[in-house]
Amino acid sequence: MAEDACSEVMKRPWTSSYDKHVPPTVDVPDMYLQDFVRESARRHPHAPALTYFGRTLTYSELEELIERAAGGLEGLGVREGDRVALILPDTPAFVALAYGAMSLGATVVPFYALWSPAEVADAIRRSSPKLIVVQDVLLPRLRDVLQASKVPTFVSMIDDLSSARMRLTASLGRLLGKLPRASGFRRASELFGERLEARPKASPSELVAAMMFTGGTTGVPKLAALTHRNIASNVYFQKVWFNRKEASDRAIGVLPFFHVYGFGSILALTLTLAAHMILMPRFDPVEFHRNVGESSRVDLQAPQRCTCSLKALPQGEMAKWRGVVEMCFSGASPLPVEVINRLESITGCRVVEGYGLTETSPVIAANPLYGKRKVGSIGLPMPGTLMAVADPEEPRLLPRGSTGEIVVSGPQVMLGYVGGEENPFFEACGLRWLRTGDIGYADEEWFFYIVDRKKDVIKYKGHSVYPRMIEEVLYRHPCVAEAAVIGVPDEVVGENIKAFIALRPECKGKVREEDMIEWAKKELGGHEYPRLVEFRDELPKNLAGKILRRALREEELRRLREQVKGQMKKEG
Repeated sequence: MAEDACSEVMKRPWTSSYDKHVPPTVDVPDMYLQDFVRESARRHPHAPALTYFGRTLTYSELEELIERAAGGLEGLGVREGDRVALILPDTPAFVALAYGAMSLGATVVPFYALWSPAEVADAIRRSSPKLIVVQDVLLPRLRDVLQASKVPTFVSMIDDLSSARMRLTASLGRLLGKLPRASGFRRASELFGERLEARPKASPSELVAAMMFTGGTTGVPKLAALTHRNIASNVYFQKVWFNRKEASDRAIGVLPFFHVYGFGSILALTLTLAAHMILMPRFDPVEFHRNVGESSRVDLQAPQRCTCSLKALPQGEMAKWRGVVEMCFSGASPLPVEVINRLESITGCRVVEGYGLTETSPVIAANPLYGKRKVGSIGLPMPGTLMAVADPEEPRLLPRGSTGEIVVSGPQVMLGYVGGEENPFFEACGLRWLRTGDIGYADEEWFFYIVDRKKDVIKYKGHSVYPRMIEEVLYRHPCVAEAAVIGVPDEVVGENIKAFIALRPECKGKVREEDMIEWAKKELGGHEYPRLVEFRDELPKNLAGKILRRALREEELRRLREQVKGQMKKEG
């Protein structure tokens, strides 16, 4: 059975459903990420590369800034194999310092700019950076933890490229000017020296370009090591899949570069294509719409939370996108059908849903750009990528149609987790496979579907209950805006099924928890409907917009512990 599954997958049967322009495999140049920027600058030196608060850098200017960053970092002792932590929003400084560090063979470690001091301290401990660069506006909140780390820290103020930003940071400049040098903080101007065109010794397949923190949907974020080859492979797969043309697109950076989606699918892809990137340190639907309106052609890459927020724009305004926006790629979590229909009917663009992980640089599957699309499916494996369904407990593949853990093998798959925190790999069919942690299946045409996260499956009276399936049913209720289902420990049934629901504004106060349970009982099987319902104004989400069932489970466990303590006090 396992041998049959292996031979079936090795034939790549899904390629028969590819668009005509997509080949089964893609040749990826054996180059470092910074080499792609140099190539863009060589071919299109005067083309716009980055625009930030109205100021534009050409590819020639960006190349110079990157080489100056490489020279400055080398002068400060950064060498191949060192790590440079960036606590920056999406700014030209991030781009220049990231690519400058990679030019030296150093590894970029992006931190989330809004992490708490405790989270930053933990990230520093786990990543062991040679130096840290922090944005000026974050310093008051992070000052103590950065000083305690003893890691040389540089404060970035070089991106104050507009008069508005200049006014905003004038007071901060005075504050920073008072900081004694012994405090450990130094000005970011020291990071830029003489131009240096460096070249690492290790190969692109061996050299780690970036260490990216995972989303932490099922626990503490892990640190994934991605090589230059990993990220470059993903860039080329997306370039082919979405039929992207060199120097013809404008990209709007609504995704933070500290997230693998922003780093790989926006930053690296855009600069490789010699496209024009509009940097948006913070997503704003109105500003986003204005940037689209000023473009001749845009392909959008946005997580579900950004795409859904666009539905608040008036139809007349979004109609201006027609002929400008050709494609909108959305990942992180499934898009509601009404959002897909609205975007496509008003703008004329094609909404493409896909799937990826931090561990895979990130994209591994997507629906076709022009051909058959299946709503609710994560699509087909990327060119050069193998996907299958495996036994969640044993190292063996399962036949198509089986439900199991989705696994992937390909050149975009990470080296591993930093520190050996976990081994998500197994060997089968002569290949190394990455376990994604997602339960799913492939249909007769090899379109893949996710049923649920492996760690989220609920055990109710011995039955395996999939929260995602229940959530999809709950979303059909006209009053449900958001829904999340978890298992709650129960002595009798093992785990009880509880739904957390955010109601639409017009339904608040008109629908009771009991009404929702009765409705769900009619729509779901006897062991599947939620026995408990709790209404919330909103549900907790991670940075990519995914609802955090883990956070809800932790709340329930704390509540249960408090109940036990209270009961013990009464009995005592």
